[in-house]
Amino acid sequence: MKKRSWLSKACLAVVLVLTAGMTPAPASAAAGDPATFQGIGTTSYGGKVYFENKVTAGNKKLVSPGESLSSIQAKLDGGGIIQFAAGTYNLGTMKINKSNTRVEVNQGAVFNMSSNILFDIRPATVDAPRIQNIELSSIGPGRFTINTKGNKGGDKRPVRLTNVKNFAVSGIHINGNYEGQPFVVLVPYQDGSPGRLLVNGEQVYNPIFGLVPTQGVVQDVSATKIHGGYATVQLFAGDNVLLRNIDGENGVTVRLEPGSGKDTDNISMSGPNLGAIRNVELVNVHNKNGFAAVYLKAHAKVNRDITLTNITATDSAFAIHSDVSEFHADDKVTVTYNGQTYDVHRDRGRFENVKLKGNIKLTKQSPNKLAWFAISDLFYIDYNKREGNGDYSDYAVSICGTKRITSPVVPVLMLSHEYRSDTTFSVERGTYTLDYSNANIQSVGFSHSLATNGGVLYREDARNKNNQPLTDAQIKDY
Repeated sequence: MKKRSWLSKACLAVVLVLTAGMTPAPASAAAGDPATFQGIGTTSYGGKVYFENKVTAGNKKLVSPGESLSSIQAKLDGGGIIQFAAGTYNLGTMKINKSNTRVEVNQGAVFNMSSNILFDIRPATVDAPRIQNIELSSIGPGRFTINTKGNKGGDKRPVRLTNVKNFAVSGIHINGNYEGQPFVVLVPYQDGSPGRLLVNGEQVYNPIFGLVPTQGVVQDVSATKIHGGYATVQLFAGDNVLLRNIDGENGVTVRLEPGSGKDTDNISMSGPNLGAIRNVELVNVHNKNGFAAVYLKAHAKVNRDITLTNITATDSAFAIHSDVSEFHADDKVTVTYNGQTYDVHRDRGRFENVKLKGNIKLTKQSPNKLAWFAISDLFYIDYNKREGNGDYSDYAVSICGTKRITSPVVPVLMLSHEYRSDTTFSVERGTYTLDYSNANIQSVGFSHSLATNGGVLYREDARNKNNQPLTDAQIKDY
């Protein structure tokens, strides 16, 4: 007995030594164990909390492959914790419109989409209260898979979020097919009504465009075969949002673009503030063989307080590309709604207080030309690297059909900033800058003859087909 007691004490001493200094893991750290998984837990960055897990009790409602969509929807309608087992699911739209819902997905689950939207996170109707405390996450440690199964240029949105507060989307890999939509999209609530309404003969901004996702996180999401005009994640709107560890192959990884700018773009008709992108952190965003890791275009919104940290790309054209709106001073869109026809004018928007931090890096790794670019970028390709006569048509077409192919151009292209010497910016033209004073900008494996600060080009750096600078009128002609 004494010997056994001595042995027990010795074993206890070893355990104490081995565990000294170790911090107990939070409940949410039980990733990979479906029975004990408690969500991703409180998520913060830079001292700011973006998501709090408030779904902590209740039995898990289990979903298995082969279960009908109606049965799954009934479980979602009840809220609480719904857990998808490993296996293959061929499903249409699943609506998550009840507050206090956590959807846990085994990393071995594969979803084949049979509708335009797979996970639709928003209130059931435009008049319903905002939903809160929503989580869609992989049980981990890996990511579950969504196969879009769409046609090139078609409509496939694996995850849509609208009018939701305190949300998390985490741990997803998306296999796309160059569909003409973002794969994870944050948007204002829309019901088909225009961005501007005619009330008693006066135009008023439609308030539903202020019903946007707020206070949330999208993290650990990747996608392949992204269309040149879309992204792994796109914010059409959003306030107090953290985007972290986002990857994309082809296209763009993260687009900060509230609307499309087309005459049918109701978001841009709803004025500068409703649905604007504000208080957003992007951290660890990467793109490969595409257009850019991050693309910014304001259209008609005044977007502000955005930080981009560690934005990198490999064999893409750019790491960061900031663009201007395309509305002109005489912009006019004719709207017909509820038997009324009226003209709507849109002013150009802009971005304010955008800061770049950490490593902003573009790497040329392949000897092949894999980077995608638009016609508006043509005059920023280094002159000695241009093809043919320097026409856009001299370059091979990207597989999605909307871009052309070249080598990496420059880490940061600011079409939004006309001259290096500019310290004030035109509200009318919608110009703005990116503050890179605290960033380490790097061009790896290549260089650009006109780039400064490690790899930055401004609008004035365009060179025409004869390698001549543009005139002031040409620089401001957009």
